Amino acid sequence: MKKMFKYLLPYKFKVFIVFVLVSMTAMGTLLLPNYMSKIIGEGLDAKYEELTIDNEWVEVDKCDLEANPDTCKITQTSDFDVIIKYGGIMLGITLVSTFAFIGLMYYSSEISSKVGKDIRSDYYKKINSLSLYETGQFGTSTLITRSTNDVIQVQNFFVMGLRMVLRIPILFIGALILSLQQSIQLTLIILAGVPLLLIVIAIMFKLVVPLFKKLQKRIDKLTLVTRESINGVRVIRAFGQGDREVKRFNDNNDKLAGVTYKAGKIMSFLNPSINLIFNAVILGVVFFAFQLVVSDAFTNYQFLGNVSAVIQYAMQILFSILMLTMTFIMYPRAEVSGKRIKEILDLESSVIDTGSDEYNDYNFKGQIEFKDVCFKFPDAEQYVLNNINFKAKPGQTIAIIGSTGSGKSTIVNLMPRFFDISEGRLKIDNIDIKDIKLNKLRSLIGFVPQKAALFSGSIRSNIAYGKDGATDEEIKKAAEIAQAEEFIDEMDDGYESRVDQGATNFSGGQKQRLSVARAIVRKPKIFVFDDSFSALDFKTDAKLRKALREEIKDVTVFIVAQRIGTIMDADQIIVLQEGKMVGIGKHEELLDSCDVYREIALSQLDEEELS
Repeated sequence: MKKMFKYLLPYKFKVFIVFVLVSMTAMGTLLLPNYMSKIIGEGLDAKYEELTIDNEWVEVDKCDLEANPDTCKITQTSDFDVIIKYGGIMLGITLVSTFAFIGLMYYSSEISSKVGKDIRSDYYKKINSLSLYETGQFGTSTLITRSTNDVIQVQNFFVMGLRMVLRIPILFIGALILSLQQSIQLTLIILAGVPLLLIVIAIMFKLVVPLFKKLQKRIDKLTLVTRESINGVRVIRAFGQGDREVKRFNDNNDKLAGVTYKAGKIMSFLNPSINLIFNAVILGVVFFAFQLVVSDAFTNYQFLGNVSAVIQYAMQILFSILMLTMTFIMYPRAEVSGKRIKEILDLESSVIDTGSDEYNDYNFKGQIEFKDVCFKFPDAEQYVLNNINFKAKPGQTIAIIGSTGSGKSTIVNLMPRFFDISEGRLKIDNIDIKDIKLNKLRSLIGFVPQKAALFSGSIRSNIAYGKDGATDEEIKKAAEIAQAEEFIDEMDDGYESRVDQGATNFSGGQKQRLSVARAIVRKPKIFVFDDSFSALDFKTDAKLRKALREEIKDVTVFIVAQRIGTIMDADQIIVLQEGKMVGIGKHEELLDSCDVYREIALSQLDEEELS
């Protein structure tokens, strides 16, 4: 939580204002019982009168009304000026405390909201700076939960903390001192109840904290199941597994509810236990005060005023401990959430921007060279790629093919530094890519992933996503090259047609073509198509590749593909098997020299089609 508290620093002046307002409300709460005691003690009085033998009533210091009811009487008097005086002071204190409390609520809510906003902003910025390896280690569901539920827990704790952290000690210490001033004997009764209250709180605290930790994990799991079910709804329905997924969701939902119920059940004992202790303490104070009055230890109204004040101070002392308890109960859950957020914020990316500004204005051509490149994931023992060597020049099309898991996508993911190479050198125009700023490096590459990712908005905004300030002409040209113009023109709103969340209102082929258009509008020096044509039919595939060749003649193109028909015309074809290059050359050359390539080719086309 220490890292979370640092987010308060930008708002330290407002935090100071909150502490001032907290102090004012706490002092107002403490002063009211004291003035109420003064109203009773100074504003009220009793006059004792005794009947003489001359049948006249004479004022005396004291007489026994019970023993001599016919010759003794007590007349209650009141000083209205005193009541008005102290009542006015109490009214003023109440008004000031009310306005201070309103300000306290406003500023504490504002600070906690802004702290939550800042945490989410830094969190999202950190997520975007991490490599694919780090984000893959945690998983999407837990990353989402940490940015929402966990941040809310921290935010709620700050609201509670700002309102209570200073109020609690002021109330406890102030009420204790003022109560001692009113009556030492009665205050000792209050203090006798404090250890019992602390014992109850400690037991509750020990039982409930582990449940809060388990609760966050259950929320993560439920989020994961929900996300998988929603994203895979087509597969679920296609295989008739709806009931199975409902059961899976209900199982995890029941586990979450079970932990929540268990924590709630434990907490349900807290309020009754505390109320019992509260009432026992108040009953003890009243009973002891009654005994003092009966024993004639005190007979004046000031003592009754003191009893009234002590009872209220007892409530404040016990209430401050209760508020401390609630804060402590919130703290473990906020601490768990804070640690989960901190775990991401402190995470160091395996890809560090080591580039200099020297190449920000450099006119890159787009030549790529892999020299003895090896790669393995952090903490992994086996290499995914071994000794990859090739050079790609501007204007060339380089195709990469191989069996599933051979390392095709890994090679193209190394170019924009989604991962960093473990050994060897990877250069663009004879410059090590680690010497180029990440933003500059990635601006040179138009990357089209295997799974098309579109954003909610319009077709225009999705294509223009690849280039800030893209003109209508550039957007339409990119759509034309990507073979997307035909289906866009058929839509009622054309380029303003809406793209729903997840682009569910587009087919797989349409999404791929829009992704290609997004990369084209960027006008990069290097194109990377990571199995991006797999969702296209052969005719559209051929037309798209032909249009690309005509429009981007001086650009280096990398195509990762499974279909031989997509890569037959490539200038170089790299054949991978288990992370190693087992062949490189043109289509005809590889048919003669590479058994792996020939085997893949023959599995898709016959001899006549391959020639």
